[in-house]
Amino acid sequence: MSQEKEYDCMECGACCGCFPIFATEDDVVLEPQIKEKGIRVENFLRTDRVAYRMHPLPFLEACAFLKEDKLCRIYETRPEVCRKFEPGSEQCIEARHRLGIG
Repeated sequence: MSQEKEYDCMECGACCGCFPIFATEDDVVLEPQIKEKGIRVENFLRTDRVAYRMHPLPFLEACAFLKEDKLCRIYETRPEVCRKFEPGSEQCIEARHRLGIG
């Protein structure tokens, strides 16, 4: 019997509004809109790489691609960091708590 993780997404958008989201140049290749809407950050994580911040500082607003209905405008080509975020994870619960959800 396999143990599958419970999928606990409330489609609330908390994950897109509580944490800094950075897209890499590889993400930009998949979704060029990131370069247009993102904020270019030189020396990403103290390397010679470039990244694009999806939030204005100081992260008081949600990701530039989060729609009013809490869905992602670029879901199919969203950055890797977004694809790896797990609904119902500790980070997810923290984001919901910060926004008073659930």
